[in-house]
Amino acid sequence: MKIIPHEISGIANDQKTNNVAKTTGNKFEDILQQTINNSSSSKDQTMTLPPIQNISNIRFDPISNIDKTQSIERVEKFLDVLENYQKKLEDPSVNLKEMYPLVTEMQSETENMLPLLNSLPDEDGMKDILNKALVTSTVEVIKFNKGDYI
Repeated sequence: MKIIPHEISGIANDQKTNNVAKTTGNKFEDILQQTINNSSSSKDQTMTLPPIQNISNIRFDPISNIDKTQSIERVEKFLDVLENYQKKLEDPSVNLKEMYPLVTEMQSETENMLPLLNSLPDEDGMKDILNKALVTSTVEVIKFNKGDYI
């Protein structure tokens, strides 16, 4: 039988890796078992929370914090922008270049009004008005950008 040094080193390396794999596998199982034991023992202990104080100072109704007059003024300003746009559309002497700043203002105001729309309660009449105005503004911006008025 012929002994080749290559084969001897390969067999020795295989035996070393098998031993390492077996020892690391055992260590992992031991660590896992310790963690499971520790977590189950911590579940047996009950935690007591401190008493809740000053709960009466917390307001749970964020809608009531909205200043109604400020909201109405914002909606009126937005409706004024839409009215100016309508007047410029009716005027044949106004060209599209003159209308473009108003269209960009409508688009930015629409984005600014969305949080207000979402904060209003469903039964509020102003929410319906604002929703219709936002839809109208969005449609008009799309129509203008698409070129419907050329």
